[in-house]
Amino acid sequence: MGKTQLDTIARLSHHAIVERIRTRLRNRTRVELHIAGFRPAAVAVMLLDAGDTTSVTFTLRSTNLRAHSGQVSLPGGQCDPSDASAAATAVRECYEEIGVQPRILDILGAMDDEPTSTGFVITPVVTELKIKPEYIPNPHEVAQVFEAPLAIFADRSGAKPMGERRLAGKTYPRRLYRYRNHSIQGATARILEQLTDLIG
Repeated sequence: MGKTQLDTIARLSHHAIVERIRTRLRNRTRVELHIAGFRPAAVAVMLLDAGDTTSVTFTLRSTNLRAHSGQVSLPGGQCDPSDASAAATAVRECYEEIGVQPRILDILGAMDDEPTSTGFVITPVVTELKIKPEYIPNPHEVAQVFEAPLAIFADRSGAKPMGERRLAGKTYPRRLYRYRNHSIQGATARILEQLTDLIG
């Protein structure tokens, strides 16, 4: 896996990538996980037209946080009882964490759930940013916001193998991707790999 997805992403325009994702998410049944003791959460995979590529918005989490402190992640968090859906959680967290207004997010659909070693089941919600936002990081949660090309995660040969992790009876490969001075791994990397597989 990897070369086909990388070639496809390089060949398609941003608009074509977005429409392919929208169509494929609409026409498939996603995998939902319900694991005893795991808490539901959602993240937003925000796609942005960066001219010659499609980029993804990431956050560097504050070192003051109890869970995943100092790690690169996608905007998101634990589902609140008042949230109507995983998409509602993802949109709310985007605004609370980095100031992205809901009106500039076009929700394309949800991908398969991903478990984490810290006891969460994450629903990845794929969205497109209609315009490039002015990010306003919440300093209590986010140390930095940055964008990276989606295509990075289609090139598995460029990732550093980190062994495997077993979660809830299933074994997951662990890979670490580097972008500039950032390391992207764990469930965040798996979510982006899942998305590039969906496109390819």
